[in-house]
Amino acid sequence: MKKIYSIAFGLLLGSLFMSSCKKKFDLPPMKDIPVSGYITIDSIYKKFIDYYQNSMPSPTKLFRFNTDVNLECLVTADETSGNIYKTVYVQDATGGLTIKLLNSGGLAAGDKIRINLNGIALDNYGNTVQLDSIDIYDHVAKISSGNIVTPIKLTMNQAQSTGAGSFLQYQSRLITLDSVEFIGVNKGVVYADAVGKYALDRFITNAAGNAIDVRTSGYSKFAGYLTPCGKGSITAILTEYNGTPQLTIRDVKEVKMTNDGCPYVAKGFDGEPSVLYGGWSMENVIGTTKWTIDEYSGQIYGYISNYANSSNQLCETWLISPSMNLIGAPSPKLTFQSAFNYSGPALQVLVSTNYNSGNPNLATWTPLPATLSGGSWNWVPSGNVSLTSYISSNTRIAFKYSGTATSGSTWEIDDIVVLPQ
Repeated sequence: MKKIYSIAFGLLLGSLFMSSCKKKFDLPPMKDIPVSGYITIDSIYKKFIDYYQNSMPSPTKLFRFNTDVNLECLVTADETSGNIYKTVYVQDATGGLTIKLLNSGGLAAGDKIRINLNGIALDNYGNTVQLDSIDIYDHVAKISSGNIVTPIKLTMNQAQSTGAGSFLQYQSRLITLDSVEFIGVNKGVVYADAVGKYALDRFITNAAGNAIDVRTSGYSKFAGYLTPCGKGSITAILTEYNGTPQLTIRDVKEVKMTNDGCPYVAKGFDGEPSVLYGGWSMENVIGTTKWTIDEYSGQIYGYISNYANSSNQLCETWLISPSMNLIGAPSPKLTFQSAFNYSGPALQVLVSTNYNSGNPNLATWTPLPATLSGGSWNWVPSGNVSLTSYISSNTRIAFKYSGTATSGSTWEIDDIVVLPQ
């Protein structure tokens, strides 16, 4: 899966101090914030584009407002879930905007506020436009609290659309997507690494197969919760990282999906300490060549090659799934992706109902008709590989790699999923 890094989660070290920051969500309205006029969010975007994209030569300094112009807006997302840090999101009738704060706490979703922009920097992180380093005590007046925040309903195509200046048209808006689900490998897994405090990417998709990233901080209160397995809706903040849309969840209760159809196996390799994570096993029948985890261009995957020490190594290495009880599954199927390069014996994808441990050649294995990569490092989906003929209380799948002393290909596999139908 692809790793996409976001400002909302980049400040992990700073997040260590979140628990010591008292959030004063009952902060009274602040007074004496000067006003010389008002500006709307769409006008702020226009200033950004005019200054950073249309100026010739390109500017060498940050744009800063130099008058007491004010933005009146509604806070749509705050820091209470731990998934957002030193940031709030706001909107007015013309759009949404990211507000980076000097200190954590003080504002809550539903607050209507007025921000004095004098001296405030306008910049972006990964193409998400933001007002940067705002001290709420000096620049923000709270007008009222408890206002209703209503998300806008978008289609997946709208959520992925670009507007003027290559920015997402609905950037920093609170949105709802209907009829979506997490992709197979992201069903029934944790939203983020609550132990190591790492942010993780989980992807949701629609019926057409279009996907969008749901990125969650390891510091969020729901990091260790499992993603739902069925279909439904999600309400979240839409942002952008270098042209790629991302969703930031405000509250896990706003992920309203059913929990049916969880996978028996879901292995995406992202955030896994080894290929054995999740109950998988590896058997070296010949030689010492091992399956490992590798990464290229942001994609993390399982990797194997028998080329070592300037020569090919004779080997036979199996990567075997944990036992799956498929009894009761309507029509179980396997899906995965593969890529390879160089000449050598082809990767074999096999299924067994009588393997327990040890040398896999002592059990009965049947080749599966999966579509494999044709080479040149091209990633190819396997298609839906039926396991209906292998329903048992002890079904396993395996990836068998072989190499000779004179040849050997390099294989990569990813997004291994076994679903009930």
